Amino acid sequence: MATNDQGFLSGVLNGITSFAQHHLTEYRINQERLAVLRDDIERVVDASEPRIRLVGNYLHKLLDPVEDALVYSDHLLRQIPPAVALGGRAWTQDPRVNAFFATQDDLRSTLGQDPRIRAFFEDDAHRECFAWMLMIKRESETFGSALDHDMLVREVRQIRISFTDHQIFFPNASEAKLRKELRERTLVFLATRALERINELREQRGALEEQRRQLQAQLRALRGHTQGLRPLLSSADADERRVATLEQRLAQTEQDLVAARKQLGTLDDYLEQVRQVLSQPEAYLRIQPLSIRVNRLGLKLDIDSSEPGETINLIELVSLDEKRIGVLVRFARDDLAPEGAR
Repeated sequence: MATNDQGFLSGVLNGITSFAQHHLTEYRINQERLAVLRDDIERVVDASEPRIRLVGNYLHKLLDPVEDALVYSDHLLRQIPPAVALGGRAWTQDPRVNAFFATQDDLRSTLGQDPRIRAFFEDDAHRECFAWMLMIKRESETFGSALDHDMLVREVRQIRISFTDHQIFFPNASEAKLRKELRERTLVFLATRALERINELREQRGALEEQRRQLQAQLRALRGHTQGLRPLLSSADADERRVATLEQRLAQTEQDLVAARKQLGTLDDYLEQVRQVLSQPEAYLRIQPLSIRVNRLGLKLDIDSSEPGETINLIELVSLDEKRIGVLVRFARDDLAPEGAR
């Protein structure tokens, strides 16, 4: 009997020890993860709602979603090809650069007029710049001549591809540093989307509160009329129907207002909004591959066209309703047009 009791106690103690060791190991792992991600978490809090710091254990509550967002950011960065050289004879030799800019002067002007690029090259140690270029792809319809099985056909409907609104961001001394900055900025971008979501909920709550005040005022006025001469001038049934309609709208508004207040009732709710955005980053930012075949004039060609042309592989950034073509680029100080040149 004693042996059985000892075996039972030994099993209980072993179970407790195993449980404690498991949680201790889990705690140590989380502490190691937190040490790595603390700066990223703080960056998210600064960009979204700094008051989240008042929530108990906010660092650990944001640990998983921030890690998820960074994993997604790494996934996006792997889809971005190496930097495209813009200098030298790139405009004449690289079909991508030729498509991006109408002329070589446009290319040099775009680089030379950007104050961030000029500020970067003010450091004599910076001989080459790596940056992130965004632009809008446009398609316009035109009519011209085209080859159809070695025959020249006139008045053919054609699509001209052009790229406009070039913007260059985040100049860096190396592609590795640029990609690191893009990783961090992707996280901040998602945090600002969370802030936008919080502001939208605040505005919805404010609109519902204002709507409730107006409905209450209308009801008070309508009910007050019944104490005066209005019953002599209008149908009582009509007034009753208007009152019933307003009461129904007021009840629905108050119900919607209760739901809206629950979404941002406490700072924990604010933190939850940030968690939701970071946990589903693909809903706010994604990359989709894009392949187009064009000739030297920027005309879009069919894949099976016999006309000389080049296939250009691009990536398109999609965020809600906005789309931009994104390209990593590289260029030297000498590739910039002189300041003030157009």
